[in-house]
Amino acid sequence: MNFQVKLESLRIEAMMSGLREECFNSCCKSLSQNELTTDEVNCIDRCSWRYLHTYKIVNDALNRGMHNEKNKTF
Repeated sequence: MNFQVKLESLRIEAMMSGLREECFNSCCKSLSQNELTTDEVNCIDRCSWRYLHTYKIVNDALNRGMHNEKNKTF
């Protein structure tokens, strides 16, 4: 597998793992029911959107920084 593809796959896997852990722990306080409540579903929806939005902002900033470093001449 191409190194860049593998690296991107690992980044996505880490991001999704973080999203699951963060949103589940924040939104699913009680495990007494077999199904999620409407409030839990809505909370997970909002949490997931915020997590992905924040991830994109950070990722874009890191990519810009790497691009700027690459283009520096000494």
